[in-house]
Amino acid sequence: MSTAFRTAVLLMKTMAFTVSVAALCAGSIAGAQAEPIGGQPPPGAKQPVSDLDAQVAYQRAFEAVLWAMPASSIYRLRVGILEQPGMADNVIDAYSGPLKTIHEVITGNQVTPYIAGASDLRNGPVVLEVPAKTAKAVLYGQVVDAWQATIAEVGPIGADKGNGGKYLFVPPGYNEPIPDGYFVIRSSSYRIVFAFRCIQLEGATVADAYAYSHTLKMYPLSEAANPTPTRFVDGRLYPLHTLPFYDIRALQDIHDIISVEPVQPRDKVMMGMLATIGIEPGKPFNQPEHLKAAMEKGVIDAYHYMQNLDTKLFASNLYWPDRHWSFVMVPDALRGFDFVDKDAVEIDKRAAAWFFYTFYPKVLADRPATVYLAPIADSSDRPLDAGKTYRLRVPKDIPAEQFWSLTVYDRATWAFINNPLDRAGFSSFNRDQLQANGDGSVDLYFGPKAPAGLESNWIPTMGKEPYVWLRLYGPEEAFWNKSFKMPDVERVN
Repeated sequence: MSTAFRTAVLLMKTMAFTVSVAALCAGSIAGAQAEPIGGQPPPGAKQPVSDLDAQVAYQRAFEAVLWAMPASSIYRLRVGILEQPGMADNVIDAYSGPLKTIHEVITGNQVTPYIAGASDLRNGPVVLEVPAKTAKAVLYGQVVDAWQATIAEVGPIGADKGNGGKYLFVPPGYNEPIPDGYFVIRSSSYRIVFAFRCIQLEGATVADAYAYSHTLKMYPLSEAANPTPTRFVDGRLYPLHTLPFYDIRALQDIHDIISVEPVQPRDKVMMGMLATIGIEPGKPFNQPEHLKAAMEKGVIDAYHYMQNLDTKLFASNLYWPDRHWSFVMVPDALRGFDFVDKDAVEIDKRAAAWFFYTFYPKVLADRPATVYLAPIADSSDRPLDAGKTYRLRVPKDIPAEQFWSLTVYDRATWAFINNPLDRAGFSSFNRDQLQANGDGSVDLYFGPKAPAGLESNWIPTMGKEPYVWLRLYGPEEAFWNKSFKMPDVERVN
């Protein structure tokens, strides 16, 4: 066989093999993959939700409530304060005594009188003159922005160090000359709110503290040369409604907030999502009824989700491992309460923190001046029940330099339980009215009915699930080194 012939045969075999392989590959591709890889749901999958517009409305309403929790809470407080008779921006709401149980506020106390107020910096900078500490009284408190971030503290913990002074609150973007003589506070929002406590010092009365509160002054900077006298209202005389809404009104509140306040970079994604459900600056919030119904379901579910978040939060932060007391203030990684770091906005953690609390400190100290403890269960590890009566034994030598107080709230609202006795709790200031034990300890009771002969030591719960706070003002070393342990709450019946 010649070399030429052998070459020709080999060439024909190679061509035949190539054709066969090509045909095989073509057949394999055609038979095994009639559709492209990806790009659509699995074969046979059906659209699970029939009304996608309603589903989106539900989901975005749910997330909006969590996202806006600190802002919604302080917005409702502002509205509630300004709705009291005689109140307006730059008017001071000074309480002549402690709150009553008709005053609906998140985890307030019935020990020291409050002073509150609001301002709208769209009208220009505002001056708040804080008096110096006297022998009878001193102010403690905070001014917060529309997201409830502390922008100023006053009194001994503030810029004035207890010596008094003029705080000047300046709106976003303000670039006019600022005169000397002020503690200048540049607000990140237009609307601001403050809440102070007037602490009566040794030998002083509530009346002394009330008179001291009237030495505050608040007025526009434009009137600094000759201020109009500050007006005061005694809010104790009127009902107060400041609790956040958990129906469609929650979204209306969010609309009202974003319609006024500057958008922060961290919130741009949420602003875009809100616009898709009709919550957009400059446009009315007016969605079709079926979408509003879906949104309201989202709002309600967000409420229950935050309740669950807080149950887990409290359970994860026990102060004494062998007791049921939770240390309720749980800050972010920077020991603040913004829950914003370089990588994320921790919306769930922020919502859980602000759902049951207002006016957190700017930064939580390692040893804060006031601590808040809440029992997550009784001594037998059972959650507190609406239909049961409980006893808490407060030791004689509880380590609180200033005073202690116990307050019982409605777990559903985090507010006082309105009752005929106007009694939400007790404090060490009430010792003279309480029946004490032989060792100097005091048994406090809370539940639907007073124990026989112990009505003076009883807090009515009116069929509500109790949520309890023990506050220690000026906790001492025995608390911090945990040589002192608070007894657990005990179920009586």
